[in-house]
Parts: sequence; C-alpha cells; structure tokens
Amino acid sequence: MRWRFRQISDLAVLCAGHCVVPVTLIAFAVIWAAVGLRFSFPRQWFLLTNMVGNLIVFFILLLVQHSQNRDMRALHAKLDELIRSSKAGNHWIAAEKKDADAIEGMRQQHHGQTSETAT
Repeated sequence: MRWRFRQISDLAVLCAGHCVVPVTLIAFAVIWAAVGLRFSFPRQWFLLTNMVGNLIVFFILLLVQHSQNRDMRALHAKLDELIRSSKAGNHWIAAEKKDADAIEGMRQQHHGQTSETAT
C-alpha cells in the first residue's frame, strides 16, 4: 500500500510540476467563467466548482509535501553518512533536530576551531 501511494505521489508531483499545467488551468478557468456567465449557471454551481478546486489543490499540496519530506529524509541520511566518513565531528549528525541556539553554538565552535587551525 505504501509503495502504491509513493508511486501515485511521485506521478502527481511530476505532473503538477510540469510547465503546461498552469497555462492549462488558467485557460480552463477563463473558459469555465465565460461559459458560466454566458449560460447563466446558478451560483451554487460556481460554489461547488470552487470547493472541488480547493480540495484538488489541497490534495496536490499534501502530495508535494509528502514527496519533499521523503526527499529531505533521504538527503539528511546521505549527509549524516558523509559526516560519519569524514573528519568532521559526529556532533553534526542530526543537527537539523536540534534547536536554533544549539546549532548556533555548534557553528560558533566550528568557526573557532577553523580559525585556530588556519593560524
């Protein structure tokens, strides 16, 4: 089930990110509004289409967020592995999970060590 969701998510993100999609959606909205005004569709119809459009946008947003979260987890795992295999201190592993003050202290400590070794 998770594999199928990931496959659908990747396909939706790929399709939603294509450059043709915004142009197509704008053209569709203009045509829809013109036809609705020409044939005097009731307001409830426009409210329904607005609700459906919002639900679609929300769904695409969740799929994109899912894809970005998965990509970021993979990127952090790769960076952690690079830190483990380098001369960098292991205290940098999982730095994204620490609060801002701890990260700033680590950065200051690193810059202090770098300037001492450079002189």
